Amino acid sequence: MHPYAQWQQGGAAPSVFGALPSPPATNPPSAMPDSVTFTFTNFKTTILNSTVVGPQQRTAYRVVTEASAPACTILQDNESRTVAMVQWQPHATVEVRGVAAKQRARDWLRLSSDRSRRVMEVRGVQYAWSPIGDFVCLSKVNSPAPRVLARIARVPNKVILELTQEIMQAGMLEPCLVATIMICCGHNID
Repeated sequence: MHPYAQWQQGGAAPSVFGALPSPPATNPPSAMPDSVTFTFTNFKTTILNSTVVGPQQRTAYRVVTEASAPACTILQDNESRTVAMVQWQPHATVEVRGVAAKQRARDWLRLSSDRSRRVMEVRGVQYAWSPIGDFVCLSKVNSPAPRVLARIARVPNKVILELTQEIMQAGMLEPCLVATIMICCGHNID
């Protein structure tokens, strides 16, 4: 069986490592308090061609991977401006407008030494994506009292990204959208 068969059929989301399927959420997640939700929808086999719906159910972004150029995925805002780009070959690179210059994806969303989380640095602050139950959760790395600032959930035919007001005010929406794409796409970024 193909290792991503469940994902392609709309079942399980890839793990935080972006390589192996993980168990699907059994029920739609309950919303985090005081959070903003963005939902990746309208995809049949992969998040790499999807629509991102934001508050008030309005299209906020599009994830586009052209069939003629499958080695490149772009995130566009609702005015069709490119916000981020991931080039998958020969080695995955990522660039996020105003946040991260073009660099190796494995460096921008690096696997921790104990392989338990993916760490990214944005504007001098380190954040970590870690699996917790049915979610992949974001927290600050060196916080004395770590708490969930954002989380990703996979439910049938959707990927849900919830962000706290704190993380939204820190300008982390677009980096979190890109991280969600990279974590859930099934590509190996290492």
